[in-house]
Amino acid sequence: MTWRRPQRRPELIDRWELRIFVSTAFAETVDRAMLREHEVSSAAEVERRWRDRYIPAQQLYFATVGPTDHADIVVYNDDPKRPVWETRTL
Repeated sequence: MTWRRPQRRPELIDRWELRIFVSTAFAETVDRAMLREHEVSSAAEVERRWRDRYIPAQQLYFATVGPTDHADIVVYNDDPKRPVWETRTL
């Protein structure tokens, strides 16, 4: 598989009045995917797909685009019943 660099759109960054980034730990995203997809895929298949494809893609996105660097608010959503947020001055 060949990775392409995610497209940056710096011309759009300042067009938003408020930028919110919702964050969840990678391990939590795998657990949620297993719950969500258990009727259509085995747990092993879901975990493989997330660990081999989705998480590396997100890591590449963070490394090349730095979405939290442009967010006004970062919501930490590891516990959906108790999200925590951080406001930032950019």
